[in-house]
Amino acid sequence: MSTNLIEGVILLVFVCILYALYFLKGDKAKLKTAAKKSVRMFLQNSVRLYSVFVIIALLEQFLSPQGVSQFLLKFKGILGVIVGELTGAVMMGPAASSYPIGQYLFAHSASVSLVAAFLFTWVGIGVIALPMEFKFLGKKFTVLRNSFTFIAGIFLALIMGVLL
Repeated sequence: MSTNLIEGVILLVFVCILYALYFLKGDKAKLKTAAKKSVRMFLQNSVRLYSVFVIIALLEQFLSPQGVSQFLLKFKGILGVIVGELTGAVMMGPAASSYPIGQYLFAHSASVSLVAAFLFTWVGIGVIALPMEFKFLGKKFTVLRNSFTFIAGIFLALIMGVLL
């Protein structure tokens, strides 16, 4: 069984215990209001998360690592870094799923800078998840965070290219 699933179940049980304790000792009207709000938020966010995961799965299904790599191999220099960042930001996903693409890029003579930029934004920026980030963190914070991450990705990719 997955560690994340176990942790999630433990957290859910803990929250249910807190609700039960509050039910026994607290204000029942406030508890009823809080329970309704939490169930509504849970359902809304579950739908949002599910849709993000579906989009990510579709992208990974239809965009093969070789196809993405072949596209990225067409670019060199600073343009390669920027295109690598944009591609990583759009594709988004868990870090482990980007490693085969990075390996393929290295095997076909891609620059360290391009691969670093791609991997950095694959994990750091998620265009697909922007609506959720807007809702929970606010538009201003989300835009600033993603902008700074994009700029930092360029610098880090160029430094990696010099160092390696």
